[in-house]
Amino acid sequence: MKKKYRVLSILIITGLTAGAIFSITNMNSKTPALKVQNNTETPGIVTLKLFTALADRENGQGKIEQQIIDAYLKEHRNVKIEVEALQDEPYKSKVKIYATSNALPDIIQSWGQTSFIKPLIDAGLLAKLNESDYTSYHFVSGSLDGFKQHGELYGLPRNTDFFVMYYNQKILADTGIPVPGTTQEWFKASKMLREKGINPITTNAVEGWSLPIWFEYIAQRHTGDFSKIDEVLAGKATFTGNEQFLAAAKELQRFQKEKTLADGFLTADYGAARNLFGQGKAAFFLMGSWESSLATDENFSEEFRNNVAAAPYPASDRGKLTDVAAWFGGGYSISAHSKNKEEAVQFLKYFYDPENWAKLIWQSGAGIPAQKFDQYLTGAENKLQKGLVDIFSSISTSSGTPLQDQGSNEFKNKVMEAHQSLMDGRCTPAEFLKKLDEAAKLNQ
Repeated sequence: MKKKYRVLSILIITGLTAGAIFSITNMNSKTPALKVQNNTETPGIVTLKLFTALADRENGQGKIEQQIIDAYLKEHRNVKIEVEALQDEPYKSKVKIYATSNALPDIIQSWGQTSFIKPLIDAGLLAKLNESDYTSYHFVSGSLDGFKQHGELYGLPRNTDFFVMYYNQKILADTGIPVPGTTQEWFKASKMLREKGINPITTNAVEGWSLPIWFEYIAQRHTGDFSKIDEVLAGKATFTGNEQFLAAAKELQRFQKEKTLADGFLTADYGAARNLFGQGKAAFFLMGSWESSLATDENFSEEFRNNVAAAPYPASDRGKLTDVAAWFGGGYSISAHSKNKEEAVQFLKYFYDPENWAKLIWQSGAGIPAQKFDQYLTGAENKLQKGLVDIFSSISTSSGTPLQDQGSNEFKNKVMEAHQSLMDGRCTPAEFLKKLDEAAKLNQ
């Protein structure tokens, strides 16, 4: 379903003229040294295990998640929270192991996407949440939909996510290259950067999931309509035989053939791609709005932090800058078999209190919450935050759930493998479309 995100957009416009297990008890604002606790609990102590994909506990959203945990523990002396944190793909692999052994941690990070949440719900592994408990939490209209099945709620979203083109203003200024407004301008800019020995574009190709989102953008720029892919997934059309999809596949492969992508991009994971951009070694970073913390991450130089900016994905004759790949991002679910389900629910209520997650994530510059947050605008937002809000507020049509997440795990893997095959030259654009059609049949 294509959503226009109008409710939150209006509010915003009005307001602005490496995996580790952390054992956490009573903590100060700074995270203490890692410590593994034994399983012996003090009488009366409730232990919650929280499994998250926010692996960086010192920056961005992981830091905010940790701050809220710390504050909760300070107010609830009888509670201990053990946090296990891994990057996205290792996280998803380990969740499968936990699920197979019927041993999900009390609270897990979940995504309101069919490929992730449906198998867990169908297996009876996630607890139902009482939606009425969260009516005063001001979740954005439509943000809970992906976490529901048969009218029941099984999770809550953290973020409003959309894919953008981050760029280094200094690199472009020093090379005399304007910010690309169209795809053809982007190819031209990339060629000029290559000639000057600068990596043009970086993204995390090795993990696979960013490439289908990129293809959705390119396909929309050729068809003028995000819903054309939905029609294929619904069995009403095919990728094969559609000249616009073929042109989109050729364009995606063109990025690889013309060396617009950073050296070694096919083996770059998320951290490597992010660091390449943050260290000023690539001009563009194709990634989601959750990377708004690039402007505050002290692992990168002050020069970079002052020069990182965001722009919409370049337009075409058919696709506008206001046509944006956008959806609601990761959140949390509770294990149906948790022995401390009541405490887990209380923690989520605390976490999502607007004064906690929504306020802190926005004011720290670490992302855009899936809750109303205009009351927390300060007027002192950094340049990157303002740029992301401008993109979000201008959305006229959106993609909804990313392509690879609209089906089973088998579907997802086939979709990602097809894109990787296209980008490393193992298949032609026509063969790529056939692979997508084969994957789509799994959902029909």
